[in-house]
Amino acid sequence: MLDTSEKTTELGVFLPVGNGGWITSTTSPQLPATYDYNKQVAILAEEMGFDFALAMAKWRGYGGPSKHWDITLESMTAMAGIAEATSRIGVWGTVHTMVFHPAVVAKMTAVIDQISKGRFGLNIVSGSNPSDQGQMGLWMDLDHAERYELAEEWLTVLKRLWTEERVDHKGKHYELIDCMSNPKPSVQPPIICAGASDRGFLFTMEHCTGSFMLGSDHDDFIKTGLRAKELAAQQGKPGFKTYGLFTIVPGATDAEARERVAYYDSGVDTIALDNQTREYSGDKSFKQNTMAQRFVSQGESRNSMTRAALVGSSETIGRKLAEIVKGAQLDGVTVIVPDFIDDLRTVGTEVVEVLAQNGVMTNAYTHQKAAQ
Repeated sequence: MLDTSEKTTELGVFLPVGNGGWITSTTSPQLPATYDYNKQVAILAEEMGFDFALAMAKWRGYGGPSKHWDITLESMTAMAGIAEATSRIGVWGTVHTMVFHPAVVAKMTAVIDQISKGRFGLNIVSGSNPSDQGQMGLWMDLDHAERYELAEEWLTVLKRLWTEERVDHKGKHYELIDCMSNPKPSVQPPIICAGASDRGFLFTMEHCTGSFMLGSDHDDFIKTGLRAKELAAQQGKPGFKTYGLFTIVPGATDAEARERVAYYDSGVDTIALDNQTREYSGDKSFKQNTMAQRFVSQGESRNSMTRAALVGSSETIGRKLAEIVKGAQLDGVTVIVPDFIDDLRTVGTEVVEVLAQNGVMTNAYTHQKAAQ
């Protein structure tokens, strides 16, 4: 029996700006971390009616036989190029608050706002791991609360530079003296953050427009999404958005999709996973860092991808995804797939059809129907 209630959700793609994408294996599609490939993916997503394309920020890979993420595009410059190559889709870049001064980001975002004509969005990361940024001497050995304290000051400065002609600021981490930043963005870009602890959610609700979240399985996704909505209601933020990140492995049948996963797991790069586990578990805030714990959990389970991956036929994936979207009250779905051309096309045509049948409407579905 189909669920007749309806939920509208945004649909985005998490661009594969790191080689190999998000599957840590030598037998998975060995995606190139090139601008041309990512541009092709973004244009395809736009043509199918996706709402946004998001690029991560990563500075150091994990090696191993797959050389996982040893090659990565810088997020902001990549999205500036994709903004020029597209005309409708949202283009979202990522910055680490420990890496970029907010005055530099204020200028960068204003320029990409011009290129995109108001389509730019910003994803901020308050932490990461000591190796990623430590190799450049930029890692700050702050505890969990201190990282969000820095991020709060960082965003305060950024937003002032977006709106004020001259900024004087003297804080714990930043000092600006008669600082000018022109041009201004035409609109204040949406800001998202992946903080998943209660502290992270509260920070995101106060300073950002949306939360970017993972789940370890079906029930955890729903629990995490509902917790975010509960905290938003308590904070008087009813319009706060939640975006779930989903790894999707489609097949013509459920059995075929499971065979794909088994094949990728047969080539799992345990050396890269061990390096990832060591880097994240070595962080002093590991116990409070929900995202880091999920990376480590993948390494300990020796799987090529998260165990929360949606695997199956388009019918199975669409039904399961609809259950989570509606159960967690998600406002957006961000997609990771093994092959960002053929698999993404499956999501943007077949899966969105099943989502609509199960009461989850997307612009991609509307776009697809209008084109028929």
